[in-house]
Amino acid sequence: ITSQLRSALMFNKEIKSRNYQIDTYKKSIYIYGIAENKAELKLVVEEANSILDVEKVVASILLMEDLRIQKN
Repeated sequence: ITSQLRSALMFNKEIKSRNYQIDTYKKSIYIYGIAENKAELKLVVEEANSILDVEKVVASILLMEDLRIQKN
């Protein structure tokens, strides 16, 4: 499952696959990383959900815009 998702992320040009760590345990995928924007986050989760035999996707993904320092 991990290899399938890693390959899907690498071949999707709209996703920066190097920004994600993937773990699989008992048909559940755990994704950790930083998305460039909300569209990329959505694509990553959709790719994970599309893999056969996956029962649950747990995404702990931060958005790049949330990490920027806010100036008052």
